[in-house]
Amino acid sequence: MIKQFDMFEHEDDYHKTFCPHCHQKIRKLNPHRMCRSKVALLDYIAKQDDWVKISTGSKLQLVGDAAVLALRLEWFGLIEHGRQRSGLYRATKQGIDFLRGLHQVPRVIWCRDGKVIEHDSIMQSIYSVKKVVFDKEYWDNYPKEY
Repeated sequence: MIKQFDMFEHEDDYHKTFCPHCHQKIRKLNPHRMCRSKVALLDYIAKQDDWVKISTGSKLQLVGDAAVLALRLEWFGLIEHGRQRSGLYRATKQGIDFLRGLHQVPRVIWCRDGKVIEHDSIMQSIYSVKKVVFDKEYWDNYPKEY
């Protein structure tokens, strides 16, 4: 009798990691934060006049995989993607305002399967991103209308 009780006691743990209907494993939410590598890529994209082709390992001055960083910047709403599978990106108004210090993004976003599921209520500006290096004078003098 005690063994049956123990078996049902752990049933709740099972439902936390597996769907109770189809029994597929539920993937965890992946947290993403704004970092200096993302800011460097955003700075590079925003300084271009039009769409920029970003692919794996295409920019030597960027740390990490530029295509992955671009996708995460899109989740933050700072860049937009061109047509599907083109690798083309351009900065949004929010991205340019973020570089100018006029826009804030959530400190953390949680994603699953390429979609933002949740975001932190605490917002941060470019000034609170650790070890960020960018052309502040360029963005301070950026035209107000763009």
